[in-house]
Amino acid sequence: MAFLRKSRNIFPNFILTVLIVKVRVGFYGRARDIVGEDKAFIELNVKEGISVKDLLNIVAERVSEKLVRRFLNKSIILTIVVNGTPINDLNYKLTNNSMVTFIPPSQGG
Repeated sequence: MAFLRKSRNIFPNFILTVLIVKVRVGFYGRARDIVGEDKAFIELNVKEGISVKDLLNIVAERVSEKLVRRFLNKSIILTIVVNGTPINDLNYKLTNNSMVTFIPPSQGG
């Protein structure tokens, strides 16, 4: 469920309202190894309408800067899946209760 957070801004007669939503994030395979078992599944309260790119910044700050750095410089290959659909666009907007997973490519042999 989304909730509102109110805060004062520089204009004393106006109140800035920000909608906060919940995003669930899961890490699998090598991503889980990097972030640690205790952070394999997390829930984050974030501003409504953030992009996957914004979420990566939050993950770097709160979970693992190492994982995000390695993902962005392509030293680790991961697929980002949002609500069961693989996405390639880091500008993809997340909604309340989005489930974002970072999974390695499947391997066979």
